[in-house]
Amino acid sequence: MTTLITRAGNLTRAGLKGRPQQAALAAVLLVLGSYLASANNVWPFVINGISDGSIYALAALGLVLTFKTSGIFNLAIGGQAAASAYVFYSFRIDAGLPWPVAALLALLIVGIGGSLILERMAYLLAEAPPVMKIVATIGLLVFLQSLLTGAYGPATLQFSQYLPTESFAVGEVNVQAFQVIITVFALASTAGLYLYFKRARLGVAMQAVVEDPNLLALEATSPIVVRRYAWAIGSSFVSISGMLIAPGLGIQVNQMLLLYVTAFGAAALGGFSSLPLTFASAIGIGITMNILSDKLAGQTDVVLSQLYTQVPFLVLVAALLLVPKRKLIERGAKRARRATPIRPIPVNLLVPAGAVGLAAAVMVPFVVSKSDINQYTTAIGFAIVLASLGLLIWTSGQLSLCHMAFAAVGATTFFHAQNAGWPWLLALLAGALVAIPVGAIVSIPSFRLSGTYLAVATFGFGLLFQNLIYATDLMFGPADIRSVSRPELFGLNTSSDRGYYFTALAVSLVCVALILTVRRSRLGRLLRGLGDSPAALAAHATNTRVTCLLVFSLSAFLAAIGGVLIAGVPQSASGNAGGSFGYFNSLVLVAVLTFCGRRPILSPVIAAVLFVVIRIYEPFNSEFFVDYQGALFGALALGVAIAPALRVPTVGRRGVARVGRRTPMAVRAQRVREGAPA
Repeated sequence: MTTLITRAGNLTRAGLKGRPQQAALAAVLLVLGSYLASANNVWPFVINGISDGSIYALAALGLVLTFKTSGIFNLAIGGQAAASAYVFYSFRIDAGLPWPVAALLALLIVGIGGSLILERMAYLLAEAPPVMKIVATIGLLVFLQSLLTGAYGPATLQFSQYLPTESFAVGEVNVQAFQVIITVFALASTAGLYLYFKRARLGVAMQAVVEDPNLLALEATSPIVVRRYAWAIGSSFVSISGMLIAPGLGIQVNQMLLLYVTAFGAAALGGFSSLPLTFASAIGIGITMNILSDKLAGQTDVVLSQLYTQVPFLVLVAALLLVPKRKLIERGAKRARRATPIRPIPVNLLVPAGAVGLAAAVMVPFVVSKSDINQYTTAIGFAIVLASLGLLIWTSGQLSLCHMAFAAVGATTFFHAQNAGWPWLLALLAGALVAIPVGAIVSIPSFRLSGTYLAVATFGFGLLFQNLIYATDLMFGPADIRSVSRPELFGLNTSSDRGYYFTALAVSLVCVALILTVRRSRLGRLLRGLGDSPAALAAHATNTRVTCLLVFSLSAFLAAIGGVLIAGVPQSASGNAGGSFGYFNSLVLVAVLTFCGRRPILSPVIAAVLFVVIRIYEPFNSEFFVDYQGALFGALALGVAIAPALRVPTVGRRGVARVGRRTPMAVRAQRVREGAPA
């Protein structure tokens, strides 16, 4: 056995210690759960929960497998499962093929074919910083969501169950055949994969390939083959789960993106490593959701009646906060390269460029049509949100996938302040200040998490806001809308479209000054140190927890200001998932900002123009571009993430100079080839 494979095998066997105790605990919980289920007459919901949980378990197994072997946490498994379900629907319903043939074709196209693409993506991201790995999967998720919505439409596609539906009685409970088939298949898959990892040489090699593929290759085991097998198996599990869940819930990509957060929660409870615990967690989540749906069915409170749908998000956040940190290993981190520092723009160029940019911004309301002014005002609001996001990502190396929640807090707090009779400026400040403690709460995971795990935790927070808090009276309320007013400042007509544009522009200039001041201050240097090496920063007696709290709080403060300005354009704010403050926009903004560069001010401005303004002009206002805009943004974000690994030669004097440099050994080798003495 090779050194590296032996090491991986030792880690696997070390993970087996304590399994008898875990098995005993599982047996006790099983007996206790059976007693409680009988006593409360919830066996039908337990059976449904086991079946649903088995489907989520398949997706979670695929997620854990690919994460263990590549270090890539595939946030896009919901989109991949939806793609498989859509393709299956096309072959099964549209083409009229028998379901086994349709399922096989969908598995080959999406599962196996998709795994080849994903394996290449993972290979190119092997040495990428953790932030760019997450950005790549966000880009893939945004790409799939836009592509599938454009191709199949936003409506839910329904079709009947294709597996056997005969039922039989187990005691007083009727169990359907398809539920048994799904559960047995998931259980067998978990057991088979567990034994494969434990006993098969290739299975052990899958755990070793992420850390040092070169060492693995020295022992006559191809890292490429290992990765391809791992991605093929994991991708197939996700694909199969999408086809299994479709008959019961229908096919709608946005719904499936949320459903597959259950797989994230199960994987988190399993420490993103343990396959049996991941399977058991998925089953537990499925049972809990089904039982709560029954117990809360009579509730008149909208939030409380839908609480069962929030179980996966609560489990995800709680698991990432409570699972021991030693189990949350950032796989492949040792191979990650550092991001190249951006070069500051020379002052003699920065000042004239800033003046020209400001002059152009001032001229906008006078050169564009009156109907387009509001679009530019919205872009200013989003530019502030994007700048606050850039402060997190590019300056401090942190990542937030819930940024529109901060913006929503600002907008709804502004509404409450205005209703209380506060002046516009004071209400704006109140909205921004209330977002600070929210940002501080979201920063708590960053005290112990980073990279992939921090991104997933903030994504969970964003979903909790969207599905649990938005509908409360504290935010958008049961009606899901809040009306706000534009300002009347200093006797000027600032409530008109043109006047509100200049108001938003003035507020944005204050935000720009704040960001630049922070970047040039001691806090800015600490943030750059945090992004470069938190351990080195801590070694210099700097409290990194306080630094994380400050940057999240400041970022939330700025995002809330942007949210207030965005709400002022239509003079209303809604928490609809497809609206400006929806959770998915938090992902899209990360994707757009990524391919617009890492400049603290210029990049957010360009990103806001692309995200908001460009769609009102030809040819970008076409139906095709509107439908597939997200696909373009996602593809560009993915391209930026993998571009450094492509090693495309740079053109320019500095690039030529670097290529032209030759080591003494290269010079001697060239002389030998030419027949000259070395």
